[in-house]
Amino acid sequence: MARKKQDFSIREAVPGDEAEIARLIALLAEYERAPERCEATPERVREQLFGERPAGWALLAEAKGEVVAFALYFLSFSTWLCKPGLYLEDLFVVPEHRKRGIGGALMRELARICVERGYGRMEWTCLEWNELAKSQYRKIGAEPMEEWRTWRMEGKPIEELAAGLPHQREAAAPREAPETAARKAGEGPLPRVTIYTDGGCSPNPGTGGWAAVLMSENRRKELAGGEVHTTNNRMELLAAISALEHLRKPCEVELYTDSEYVKRGITEWLPKWKRAGWSRGKNPLKNVELWKRLDAARERHRVKWRWVRGHAGNTENERADELCQEQIDRLKKKRK
Repeated sequence: MARKKQDFSIREAVPGDEAEIARLIALLAEYERAPERCEATPERVREQLFGERPAGWALLAEAKGEVVAFALYFLSFSTWLCKPGLYLEDLFVVPEHRKRGIGGALMRELARICVERGYGRMEWTCLEWNELAKSQYRKIGAEPMEEWRTWRMEGKPIEELAAGLPHQREAAAPREAPETAARKAGEGPLPRVTIYTDGGCSPNPGTGGWAAVLMSENRRKELAGGEVHTTNNRMELLAAISALEHLRKPCEVELYTDSEYVKRGITEWLPKWKRAGWSRGKNPLKNVELWKRLDAARERHRVKWRWVRGHAGNTENERADELCQEQIDRLKKKRK
């Protein structure tokens, strides 16, 4: 079924492709700053896509014999249309092969599958802030389902529901830091600040850089720094720490990070670590001194933590990434 598209081709994934698909999924997780959440292995891919009861299917894009992109989809069902639909779970093109029309070619092939097989619709999700992606989707005739909100369960809540048990919600870190003395004293609203942070390392571990873009009503500030021997996660943490510590007065902060490690750490995992004496049970907590510093830095402010997809067209996230890379290049050049 391979169809030549310029200097690449699109084909269906077949048994034997599981290692390449697992590799691309791992690259996607790394790209989105969440490698620790990726559980895909060639064995699991083989079982789920090529086993007796496939849970989904994949399309692959090849360029000069190399698999450079994939689209993974499965079937949904519309009760009103009384027809199956195609749900696109993930589409990923490795960065060095972008702007060649590969993503568009994968979308066209998915649409052709829908028409050929009589599916009623084709659906996927998109982050609300990603205006670039939304504009591209509208160009091909897609419309947002603005009146709908996706709900999700995974892990323990599913097990509890299946067993008929009430959900035991674990204590989570508050979405906002405690109100400051100034707020309690009724001194009026706090200054509002929007922050975009990024951190990176090349290689990881290796030379790293961090950056933060701070914006208020009439001011803009860019911060950046780096270390010769560090890790990606340490740089992501230091970016958020440096931004919050830079604020001299208590503020209402909306902080955007493309690191799931930082976002989930501060909003989900931190209370457990603190109850366990700043540890992960029997295991020591990595970067503990930075987590303590971040915990202290946020206490002066009311912080809303937001996750943003990296390298996806968000102007300020891209600027933070650019500043971060400049620091890495500076340190590497200095060492020569």
